[in-house]
Amino acid sequence: MNVSIKYCVVWNYEPRALSLREELDLAFSDIIVEHVPGARGSFEVIVDDMLVFSKLELDRFPNEGEVIQLIKE
Repeated sequence: MNVSIKYCVVWNYEPRALSLREELDLAFSDIIVEHVPGARGSFEVIVDDMLVFSKLELDRFPNEGEVIQLIKE
């Protein structure tokens, strides 16, 4: 499974991206996580080319465990 976390560098969302990466690494053994610097306040999670979470659409960050649940669904 390939996961891309696109995060805003202007607002320094990198720590959130790193935290999510740790959460994903603990939950899945077959995962490759890529960090993609972005802009505009983005925090987007793409799994195998499918957008599963978008801060730009929801106007919030994911809750703890939320991305894992979305991937499992």
